[in-house]
Amino acid sequence: MSTHTSAPEGASGTPEADGTETAAATTASGRVRRFALIGALYSSQNLSLGFFTYAFLTIAQARGVPLAAIGTAAGIATLLTLKFLWAPVVDRFGSAKMGHYRGWLIATQTLLGLGIASLALFDPAGDFPLLLGIFAVLFVLAATQDIAADATATRLLQPQERGFGNGLQSAGASVAQVVGGGLILLVYHAAGWQVATLSLALFSMLPLPLILGWREDASTATQPAPHVTLRSALAFFSLPAVRVWCFVTIPAYTLGFTVAYNLVRPLLVDAGWTEGRIGLYVVIGGSGVGIVAGLVAGALMTRLGRRSALIRLGALQVIATLAVVPMALDMTQPWLVLIVVAVANAAFSAAFAVVYTISMDLTRPQSAGTDFTFFTTVASIVMVIAGGGGMAAAGMFGYLPVLAVAGVLAVVGLVIAARTVGPLLRTEQNRTRGSASSASDSDDRASIRSQADPRP
Repeated sequence: MSTHTSAPEGASGTPEADGTETAAATTASGRVRRFALIGALYSSQNLSLGFFTYAFLTIAQARGVPLAAIGTAAGIATLLTLKFLWAPVVDRFGSAKMGHYRGWLIATQTLLGLGIASLALFDPAGDFPLLLGIFAVLFVLAATQDIAADATATRLLQPQERGFGNGLQSAGASVAQVVGGGLILLVYHAAGWQVATLSLALFSMLPLPLILGWREDASTATQPAPHVTLRSALAFFSLPAVRVWCFVTIPAYTLGFTVAYNLVRPLLVDAGWTEGRIGLYVVIGGSGVGIVAGLVAGALMTRLGRRSALIRLGALQVIATLAVVPMALDMTQPWLVLIVVAVANAAFSAAFAVVYTISMDLTRPQSAGTDFTFFTTVASIVMVIAGGGGMAAAGMFGYLPVLAVAGVLAVVGLVIAARTVGPLLRTEQNRTRGSASSASDSDDRASIRSQADPRP
């Protein structure tokens, strides 16, 4: 004879169902918090670079600083590409009280805000050398924040979340360009230098409440403790998948398109476009498209997987490379330029979202800052060489031949990426399963030992 016990009046369902709903809600809430933190970090880290490149140098030149000095000053931004030199320091040393990477983020985010605010005390032209020194410090701080943010994202995100997480990273870089290089320049024209720099400082501090509210130990409890040595850093490159991705796939995949992408601005200058007009179309309009493209690329990876997304977005890079050709044929009507800039920025933002995602898959959690920084450094070096080399070659041979070569390189790079990424991802999946199996075996052995030991 069975006995049926009804649920108490007012109950929403069985305890099991309630528990499932609560767990699902907690998981969803945690995912939103993770994405909010990552999006805020990546949206603020390049504000100083965007402001320096698109606003400060323009303002200084307009106030009388010679063009030769402006050109020389632009070189201090290369400090950002040297972050691999101190990335191991961020992985090795951290605060046990505040959280390893959380401590780095609190320090760098606070100092970035204060450093940007200090710009308001000086004149862009009269104190130009001093301001360059402040920007150099800001770039080192931004690079350090980037290392800690990359390590945080690697350790915080589940593999299935990394596509969208890196879409946020790519979109965040575009946000920094729009705000630092576009909107703040508009604030400057409306309210002056002090208001513009203080507004930028305020925006750069927005991630701080999210950082302070993050409990690193609880959210990364299953990850190994951060640690890196010179030997372990060098051992990273003994992995075949790492070598192929770092020195073959990334350069091949990004080279051709980067050449074409960096010719858009010189083409518009030669066509007689003003800096203000270029800024409106390229910086604000293009970066706005980049924000959307980064998010779409993240969703695309979640739906299609890494390899399929890499190939499809690589095809978009080829289209974007060829789309620049009409501009080299003196077709610079505003509507056409808007289309080219939109396609180019969509390709750039989306393609790097998938590059960052696969790089994160290959990164070791215990040395996440160092490993991921190696990948981004290689990508940055390729962009610098391809961008500068492409412009130099265009000056010698003309835009059209260089774009033709860039198109060929983009197609060849896509083929190389398509052929190498499949085996690479399979190798990484096997390595991850092996690590998980070893960890599980270790946990089982520990459990058996604890059950066999009668001591409390």
